[in-house]
Amino acid sequence: MNRRVPQTLYDAVFEITTAIAQPDTLVGADVDSVVAEEARAKLVGLFQSRQAAGNPDPFLTETLADFTIDDAEAVRLYRLALDQSVAFPGEATHTKRLGLVERLIAMGRTAEAVEELDRARRDAFAAGDTEVIRELNALASKLVV
Repeated sequence: MNRRVPQTLYDAVFEITTAIAQPDTLVGADVDSVVAEEARAKLVGLFQSRQAAGNPDPFLTETLADFTIDDAEAVRLYRLALDQSVAFPGEATHTKRLGLVERLIAMGRTAEAVEELDRARRDAFAAGDTEVIRELNALASKLVV
């Protein structure tokens, strides 16, 4: 059973992240950094307001982690999203763990990355997400000494 993110939250996050990533920008063209930063601030504001209201959502927390530049802060957010997932039956955890593994590797925290990689693989297998399994296998090959 997969959890469905509330449509209004999904739509708001989609609009904001599209403004950050600007996927319609022509190849080789620069994204509008002012628009991207304003959207990133809007994403942070949405996250903070839901947290303050006692209405967190692991989907939102994961998305903020995905768009957070600071690796240490992203790790904190991915872990928070995993903790929040417990209260949301059917919430996917393998994508959160994938992001966590990537950031731990970037920080040179290899032992933690290996532990999370194992958990991520189990979660991805249970979810039947072959694309994430491929990504995790690629990360695992980077961790082999």
